[in-house]
Amino acid sequence: MAALILLGVVVFLAFTTIFFVHHRKIKEENRIQTERKIQDIRTQAKRIEPLLINIPAHLLAYDLRVALAERWLLLLRMQQGLGDKSDDFLYLLKNAEQTVNAVKANPNPSPQPIDSRQKGQETMNQLKNVQFLIMKEFREGRIAEAKGKDFLQVIRYAATQVIIEMNKAIAEVKIKENKYRAALVNYQSIITELKKYRGTDQQHFSRVYNDVRAMMEQLKVQAKQELAATPNLLAEGMEALEKEEADVSGLQSDMQRAVMASQARARSQQG
Repeated sequence: MAALILLGVVVFLAFTTIFFVHHRKIKEENRIQTERKIQDIRTQAKRIEPLLINIPAHLLAYDLRVALAERWLLLLRMQQGLGDKSDDFLYLLKNAEQTVNAVKANPNPSPQPIDSRQKGQETMNQLKNVQFLIMKEFREGRIAEAKGKDFLQVIRYAATQVIIEMNKAIAEVKIKENKYRAALVNYQSIITELKKYRGTDQQHFSRVYNDVRAMMEQLKVQAKQELAATPNLLAEGMEALEKEEADVSGLQSDMQRAVMASQARARSQQG
């Protein structure tokens, strides 16, 4: 009888041990899965944050800025729901809520023009990131096709606006340095960019086109005087100027190709 009791105790202890070991294993697996989910959400949120912070707000339409802000905040709240209660995260969440409220309360933000080539390139890179995010949201069914196309058009216009602001800023510096022909190169880059909208019903940049053409006419006289005064210097500098114009044009052509490729992928996925 004692032997049976002892056997029963041993079996009970064995099963109890197995249960607790299995329970700890399941608990650890769940913890690891939760950590992976938090890390994935954290990565997605970190990709959206600079799009709101680093892209000048006037470049993006209000509904796109709101969509980015709401997606960012949703991801952070999902992260909170998974149990992330660290001080750093809670501080980030609080700041994010304030940022999102500020975005929603400001449909007409003050312009912060692109004033250098470096800032222009950085902004172009961020716009490409917005484009990739839009396509991801579309593929995962969170953005309707019509809204996705509207957002891609906003990105295209924003890229053009970057080209305009960047070249204007560079041209203004060159005018102050009495480099009128060099300034004309930058203004011509704007005209070349705006001609890409020919044949469309887009009037968004028509005033800019007319203003730039008028400015170029004013500069031509001064450019001729500059050419007459320093023909050799200008001849030596033309190769650099032509390369500069090609680099500026390349910024937007990359964006145009990316947008066209994204739209093609969207059409193929719908088909």
